[in-house]
Amino acid sequence: MAAIDTNVLVRLVTRDDAAQAEKADVFVTKHQPVLVTQLSVLELVWVLMSSYGMGKAKVIQVVRALLEMAELDLERPALLEAALETWEGAKADFADCFILETVKAASETPLGAFDATLAKLEGCKRL
Repeated sequence: MAAIDTNVLVRLVTRDDAAQAEKADVFVTKHQPVLVTQLSVLELVWVLMSSYGMGKAKVIQVVRALLEMAELDLERPALLEAALETWEGAKADFADCFILETVKAASETPLGAFDATLAKLEGCKRL
């Protein structure tokens, strides 16, 4: 199975560079399904919010759409969906929600954190 990096994922989502978006489409079509790592999804969320000014609700919609694409094989999709659900109702950032859901999935709670916002979530303890 082939994989794509975050920059390819960004081109697939934003289509902001037509030539690169076309190359991304061709690669994905040729090698589908392609692996998308957890780290690439985390980085995608950060890029969409920080560089493209997308709001949280739109980013959640984008990631959920990626989860539904047959051409993509997102690593640990159930964990990713759990992190999205937590993030929807939280003020913590997505990476923190993803870390928390990873810890919960491994039954290794509580997650110790200095971040007061994160510590308000179930399964987390403020240090």
